[in-house]
Amino acid sequence: MLAEALNRTMLLMRTDLVPETDDDEMLAALTATRIVLEAREDALNTHSGQSAFVTAALLMARSGHEVWLDAPEHAMVGLQPPLTGGNLIESLLEVGLDLLPDRNFQRGRPYEGADLIFVLGSGGPERYGANRIPINADGWSATIDAQSANWRGASWPMGGMAAGALAAAEAFKLAMRRLRHRATAPAYFDMLYAPSVAVEVRLAAANTPENVDLPDFDLISGGAIANAALFVLYRLPAIKGTGRVLDDDRSALSNLNRNALLRRSALGERKVDDLARFGQNLLVHPEPVRFVEGMPLADTVLIGVDDIPSRWAAQRAGSQWLGVGATESFNVLVSSHEPDQACVGCLHPVNGGVEGAIPTAAFVSFWSGLLLVSRWLRELTAASPAHADQQLFLNALRPESWAYGATPIGGNTACPVGCNASAPARRHAA
Repeated sequence: MLAEALNRTMLLMRTDLVPETDDDEMLAALTATRIVLEAREDALNTHSGQSAFVTAALLMARSGHEVWLDAPEHAMVGLQPPLTGGNLIESLLEVGLDLLPDRNFQRGRPYEGADLIFVLGSGGPERYGANRIPINADGWSATIDAQSANWRGASWPMGGMAAGALAAAEAFKLAMRRLRHRATAPAYFDMLYAPSVAVEVRLAAANTPENVDLPDFDLISGGAIANAALFVLYRLPAIKGTGRVLDDDRSALSNLNRNALLRRSALGERKVDDLARFGQNLLVHPEPVRFVEGMPLADTVLIGVDDIPSRWAAQRAGSQWLGVGATESFNVLVSSHEPDQACVGCLHPVNGGVEGAIPTAAFVSFWSGLLLVSRWLRELTAASPAHADQQLFLNALRPESWAYGATPIGGNTACPVGCNASAPARRHAA
């Protein structure tokens, strides 16, 4: 059952491994990777620090790693779905029993030692070693640092969740390095899976407002990117809104490796019902239907489906803002489209013909949902720079040089939607 649950992750691993690599070898690399998450009081006293801790733990667990929680018990600060509330460590241990089959969280530190130790915050005894990686965050950014420091974040958890995703990628890379002898291109493999030493990822400007009433919205798909987007939105304090999530599918065992809100006990349930259960200030109404061309949509639409014609159909619905989250291998592409801009058909003019199981891992899908929400929140502010940077690209394994800088999209003569931006390009081409 564990191999079935991690099937999509192992398909992604095969990208850089020789065909002779079997599932048992990849599964052993994932499950033998032993991680300690060490959190100090200054981090655990904040919603940001708890969000980083929970995000890292859940993303690593969904990749099959052995995860140890080295932190004092602490009352939960704010919402942390799919945790149910109460005490943080107790709730995480309970959820760990309900994720991948035959896996669970451990408390404390392993006697045998750990492959990697991620440190959140400061104030305890300082230990040093090549396998210790301090992570930190403020409201809108996350870092992998050289040494432990006071936790910078407070109540706003966006940077904290990004820090958790950075840590999860480092754990996955370590698992992949166990398979280096199976690399198809060793030099490229070494570059791609090398540890990240010093990284800062900034999701938005530090002064981006943190108190927003969301417009009514539709979320198309109940899959991995939609899970990640709602995992993020449900954690945001002072955010209110109402939306729908549209999907006719039910959760399966193979979804456990990446659907950020899914617990094993919910397998077989409709995805939209599972996603809607966690809302409080943000109310999400489940719509157990498959989105098709011609279906009316809200003025704000977020879409995370792999099927490119579905993205075109959503664009043709005429919404005022369409945000798209996508992944391919370890790459994440997020874009937004308003009526006066190049549309999703200009950016994705060709149907890639997605067939069969799509390779992906928890931290890759999570980055897509996190960046999609970040883009949406930025564009809801008066001083938004979003018109200048319609698309964002991130390689989830190599975030060192990434920033949210301007990347415009031009009108495309091959646009299948026939949007306003593509019309001048077609006239010029003629």
